Formats: sequence, structure tokens, C-alpha cells
Amino acid sequence: MSASPAFSPNFHLPPRAPRLSVVPASAPVHPPRPQGRGRWRCMRTLEGHGSWVRTVAVSPNGQYIASGSGDRTVGLWALAEGRQLRSLAGHTGWVRSVAFSPDSTLLASAGNDNTLRLWETATGKLVDVFHGHTGWVRAVIFSPDGRYLYSGGQDNAVKLWRIGKADAIQTLTGHDHWVRSLAVSPDGTTLVSASQDATLRFHRLRGQGTNHVLTGHEGEVHSVAISPNNWLLASAGADCTVRLWKLNSGRQITQFRAHTAPVNCVTFSPDGQLLATASNDKTIRIWHLDSGRLAGVLEGHEGWVWTVAFAPDSRTLISGGWNGQIKIWPRQAP
Repeated sequence: MSASPAFSPNFHLPPRAPRLSVVPASAPVHPPRPQGRGRWRCMRTLEGHGSWVRTVAVSPNGQYIASGSGDRTVGLWALAEGRQLRSLAGHTGWVRSVAFSPDSTLLASAGNDNTLRLWETATGKLVDVFHGHTGWVRAVIFSPDGRYLYSGGQDNAVKLWRIGKADAIQTLTGHDHWVRSLAVSPDGTTLVSASQDATLRFHRLRGQGTNHVLTGHEGEVHSVAISPNNWLLASAGADCTVRLWKLNSGRQITQFRAHTAPVNCVTFSPDGQLLATASNDKTIRIWHLDSGRLAGVLEGHEGWVWTVAFAPDSRTLISGGWNGQIKIWPRQAP
């Protein structure tokens, strides 16, 4: 088999959608070396957590990094300066997920104490605590309009919350194992959940559409993301693969072996040109969607890489890992 990606899926692309040509799942265990290797460099390593960093997020205004850790705290950091602004205490269990509101004024966190917490970004003030899950909460995200929160947990449920209301306004069921990750489409019509049961489920929030159940992963699905153009769904998990699906139909477009160990996180860049994956193989990999080529391998974490997020400029990555470090990776000019 050729050492470079050669698989080209046969499907029609709408205007401005990415052209995909990626490595199939049957590719060699060792992925090809990237074009432009070394263009992403670790600029800063942030330390302050006393346990692993399970989740990171970057505020839409590009000012802040949020992190959640096994030390039961939420870290808030200044992205430009690379310094910690405050440590938010209140969770009584590991913090597994953090998310900023679209206007960057609020920060949501979720953890092993079965709760969601809402904080003011500027002050660190606790705004609200949401109770309702009967198991650890593993995922939390905001709706695109910032009025709602969506959460998923080890009670196999997805819950919808309205900001300002104490109780969940809706509970979505169907998974028969933990909900590990959530993504909502930019137009707010579709929520996708990924589960330990190796499936993804579509939950149509409004408008037309089928509530698809997507199968194909050969192990638990750890992460799911939706492209900024509202067209692609990416999923990744314990089978070491990334799979790309059409958001409107749920049809799988392609799959490829992204890492040599389970993939913990997958995310699109805000400009829709890149896909980043983080893995237990201690690396982050950057994939160029237009060419389908591996564009970068980021090495430097000493253990599993749990989480990765793009800054709004699409040229800076934030990652968190097993040893409690957060790393900032800017893309160097050619």
C-alpha cells in the first residue's frame, strides 16, 4: 500500500464544502509523515492543575482558555499571556467538560458530582448549579444562541436546560450506555450524541429531519464534532478511527485510522479547513480537509492527550493531557 493517503470517496460536494481524500481504516498502523511537519510548535506549557486535564475550551472572543481537571477545579487562563487568571472551585468530583457561551460571558462545567455549573467568565462568580443527572456528567455545550445548555452523562441520558431555569426542560433517551460527547449544528437544528454503546444519535431540535442512529465504530465513541459549514459530522473513538458523515442524511462518507491508540477528541477548526485529533498515543494530529493530507503531528505531551481545541484564528491549538499540563501550539508561518 502506498505510504501517502490515496482514498478518495465518491460523492458530490456542495459549493464551498471541503474536498476529502483521507487514509482508509485499513491503512498501515503507522500513519504517513505529514506534509509541512513542524509547522505547529508548542509555545507555552501551562501548569496549575493538580491532576489530569480532561477538557479544554477556548472562548469565542479568543481571550480565554478554560480547563477542567481531576483536581475538581475549573481553570480560567488568559490565552494571549498564557497565565492563569483564577481557579474555580465548587465541583466535588472530577471536571470532565467545559464550554463557553457564544458571547464568551458565561462558562459551563460538568463533572463527576452529577451537576452542571454556570460561571461568569469575567469574575468567576458562580451563577447557577443544575441538578438532574443521576450519573456523572461527561459533556456540556451551549446552544448557538446561548439560551440553552445540552448535557450528556453516565445515566445514558441527554438533557436540555434553559439558562435561568433550575430543572431540565427535556430528557432525550435511546443510548444504552454512557453519553460521552455532544455536538450541536451551527444552525441549532440538530444535536448529536456519541456514546459508550458505539453509536451516534441525531436529535432533531427543530425543523425537518430524521433522528438517525449511526453505527460503524467498533468501540465506544469518545468524541463528536460538526463542521462550521453545517455539512459534516466527525466522530472518533476507541477503534482508533475517525469517521466522517453527512449531517443531513447520516450517511458515512469515509473513515480512516487516525492514530495508533484510541482517539479521545476530534474538532474542526473555525475556518473549516482543518481537523484536529488527540489520542492515547501521546500525539495530536492535524488533518487538512481539502487535500485529505496529514498536515502536522504535535508531540510533547508525556502521556495520553485527552482534549484539543482550536482558537478562533484557526492557527492556535490548545491541548490538555494526563500529566495535568495544558499546551498552546501556534502555527508557524511557512
